[in-house]
This record gives sequence, structure tokens and C-alpha cells, in this order.
Amino acid sequence: MVKILVGNDFDEVLRTRPASGWWNQRVTWFAEDGDLVILPARPEESFLRYVTGMTGTRRSSLRVLVPPAEEGRPDTLSGSCLVDEEFLGQIRSALAGRPVTGIVPLWPSASIARLARALGVPEALAGREFAEQGGGALLNSKTAFRAIAAGVGVGLPCGRVCADRDGTVDAVLELVGAGHIAMLKKDYMSGGAGNEIVSPVPGVSPVGAKNVVVAADEAAVVRYVEDRWDWLTDGGRHQFVVERYHPGSVACFAEFLITDDGIEFGAHGEMLSEPVTTKQIIPPPAFSGQVLDDLTDQGRRLCEPLRAMGYRGRLSADAIVTPDGELLFTEYNGRITGSTHVYSVFGEKIVGGDFMKDRVLFEGFWPKGWSVPSFDEAVRRLTEAGLVYDRGSRTGVIISSAFDRRDDTLLHCVVAESLSEARTVEERLAGLFAAR
Repeated sequence: MVKILVGNDFDEVLRTRPASGWWNQRVTWFAEDGDLVILPARPEESFLRYVTGMTGTRRSSLRVLVPPAEEGRPDTLSGSCLVDEEFLGQIRSALAGRPVTGIVPLWPSASIARLARALGVPEALAGREFAEQGGGALLNSKTAFRAIAAGVGVGLPCGRVCADRDGTVDAVLELVGAGHIAMLKKDYMSGGAGNEIVSPVPGVSPVGAKNVVVAADEAAVVRYVEDRWDWLTDGGRHQFVVERYHPGSVACFAEFLITDDGIEFGAHGEMLSEPVTTKQIIPPPAFSGQVLDDLTDQGRRLCEPLRAMGYRGRLSADAIVTPDGELLFTEYNGRITGSTHVYSVFGEKIVGGDFMKDRVLFEGFWPKGWSVPSFDEAVRRLTEAGLVYDRGSRTGVIISSAFDRRDDTLLHCVVAESLSEARTVEERLAGLFAAR
């Protein structure tokens, strides 16, 4: 028996993004003995050895396949690439007659349903019928999220979904005129990369957004909407969200697994932005037990209609806690997120025990100015500094991503007994990886 793991980071029809073959390789953290991994780019052997060494999976038992790249779209697993006849032959050869017990993509694209059909194992993809009809778009749309969230009665920031210029101007002016700050959010972007803030006053820090635009009157708002219309709508293809921005809020999430049997809670965490999302802390240290209970309960409420519609897989419900203590949900993400491997593999399988109570997982991108020549060199420096993860103490640093050759960086996860200890380790890491 074998699972097929597919490193398709996002649906290529909905959103074009820079080549990210290194980021897609996180799917290998979920591999078990005998599995087949499909990636858009060939991973470094050193990374595969590291991952399997941490998880206990036999490297020799895994098969890694890379389909032919679509012209002009490197590092993208498009639907046509996945069902290329020659590539399908490679998959069948790698399966060697073994039954496929599951197909697990990072993103529930219709192209994965097409792959399942082409291999003659449609039943191996959980929620295939929903994915096949483009359901993945609903699961990762900020505009669809607001409709569903409003329908099930979870807390939302004041705002609306916009589809025309006049309506957008009205929505922004409604907030700005009341002395509030507006955030405009593209439909299919993540981590704050598709967000902009419109403020009636200067001096607002763009936390959770790429930048801030000052627009104090109607004329300025009209100019802004005209200037940014193509960007906001992806050339007129998509709606977007205008909602109230709450300075000083703390971002958090609750993640779930939706199955035929029900809705299973995974973990909750806090997200840090500088200005877009860069780090996460699991479990979140900044909230009371009541806030976490509300986050979990309302997040589960968001999952219920999606389960009824046929979605099967991970769903992260993202929210903010305002300075007044109000819990407001901002989006959901129906896919294997950048948090899934942190709690379900690092926490549950590697750290073990009651990690949500006696350990902190502090994971994220490297800050500007950090770099390392190679993945192997990063491992070497951590080892010599005595910072590599130690199974005895259940503390240390886990390298959580493949090597990003665009800027010679990685992601890492500090496992510590407390957040203060994790930050102390971060300070030591600066001495290892900051430019010298």
C-alpha cells in the first residue's frame, strides 16, 4: 500500500506566484515508508535525508518524481504536467502494482482529481467530488469566506465584498469617514502579501499588509481605487474584500482536519508579521483560555458547512484579537498550510508527549540579513553550536524547509520549554546566520 503526496502549493489557475519549488517540498514531512512524492522540482538529497532522519521514515523506501515542466512555468505542478502520459507511466511504474490508499495534495485542486481519475484510483482522493468541481477555490477565497462566516454567525471585522469601483469607494469611505482604517484584501493571496491599508492619517504601521496608503478624503480614495483596480481584482478576474483594520491586534489561527467521521481539532497558534506573516508560535502564548476556547468553537463552526459541502482535508481558521479583546475572523485556508507540518509532525511525532502544554514551537522565515551557503552548512553550524534538536531534552532547532536558493535562506523551528527560551535561541541563531 502507498500514499501519493503531491507538492502543489496553490492552484495555478487562480493565482500566479514566483517559483517556489523549495517551499512545496514541505510535503515530504508527511511521507511514510513506501510513499510516492510528486514535486515540481528535484529536492536536494541532503534535505530528504534530513527529513526522513527526523521522522524515522526509510529514505530508501521513498520514490520522488518530478513531471515535465510546463513551458514558462517552472516549479509549478499544473494539471497538464500531472497527467502527461509519459509521467503517468512513471507513476504506475513506481507504484509497482501496490494499491493507492490515499492521494494527499498540499492544495485541493481539480487537477489532483484529474490525476486520481487518470490513475484509475478516484476513491483515493478524499473529497474528490468537491475538489473536482473547483471546490478548492471556495476554500481559499477571502470573499467566499466572508459569506460563509457571516452565514454561520462567527465574528467578522466590519466590511464588505466589493466587485465594482463605486462600491469600493463607498466601502472605504464608510470606514475612513467614521475615523477607522480600511484594509483591502485580494481574494487569492496569503500571508498578508495581497493586503493594503488605506488610512485617513499618516503613521500607521503596515502590520499584516504590504504597505499603507494615506487617503483622507473622497478624492484621494477615488484616485487610490482607480490606480489599484487592476491589482486588487487581478485584472478584473476577482472580487476582493474591504474591511476595518484594527491596529495593535494579535493574529491567531485554529486548524482542523475535516473527515468523513467529523471535524478534528489540530492546534492553535499565534502569527507574527513584519509586516507580512513571518513567524508562528504554537501554542499561542498571548491569549486566555477563554479566547482559545472561542477561537476553537467558532473555527469549528466554520468547518461545518464545508464538511457538509464535501470538503475533506485541513482547514485553518484565521482571526485577530483586537486591543479591546474582541475575536474577529479574517479568513480561512482550506489546504495543508505552513502550520500543518509544525504541529502534526514536529509536535505530535517528533517532540511528542503533551507538547501543547510543556513545549513551545517557534517557527518562521529568516529575517533580512540572514543567509547560509547551503542546507548542509546550516546543519553543520547548528550541530557545532549544540543547537540541533535533541530527542532526549525535546528541545533544539529543527530545519523546517528546503534551501531557498533565491536568497540563501531556510525556515527553522525552535522547540523550547518556554517562549523566552525560544527567543534566547533565536538570538544565538543570529550569531550563526546573520551576515558577517
